[in-house]
Amino acid sequence: MITLADAVNTAIIGKGLMIGGGFIGPGIGIGIIGGNYMAAVGRNPEASKFLGQALVFIAIIELFGLLAFASIFIVK
Repeated sequence: MITLADAVNTAIIGKGLMIGGGFIGPGIGIGIIGGNYMAAVGRNPEASKFLGQALVFIAIIELFGLLAFASIFIVK
């Protein structure tokens, strides 16, 4: 007889929740940075010279999402 605990692999569910939760924060952060950058360029077109700095901040935020992704390989 197969019980529900035997049929559901909780490690897979946990890893999926970890990735989903780990990418919520970076997604919000990148959206905020992108939106504020677009608003700044819309008000002052000369602010487009700060694209490199905005991309650096986006890369730093994306690092936290990649750490959440890499952590699924550590968790057994």
